[in-house]
Amino acid sequence: MISRRALTVVTSRACAKRSMSDAPKMHKAKDVWASIEATRPKDDHPHNVFHPPYNKFVAAFLVGGVVVFGYGSMYMGMRHQQYKQGYW
Repeated sequence: MISRRALTVVTSRACAKRSMSDAPKMHKAKDVWASIEATRPKDDHPHNVFHPPYNKFVAAFLVGGVVVFGYGSMYMGMRHQQYKQGYW
């Protein structure tokens, strides 16, 4: 059992209002953003995930394969659980 003294100390510490020791931190990067951006190297090539031209048949096959594989793996996992637990 927690003693009355310990309970009082914990409660007073948890519920006490704490004053801020200093002012809130302000973001300084917005003030010097132009100089930060000037130090970056120029990037003329955007790094896209899919670089066209790409074969639409291959992309459709891959997306379809992922859907079928995901459905199949979930079905087989659930089927296994049903057999293991004796429901089927």
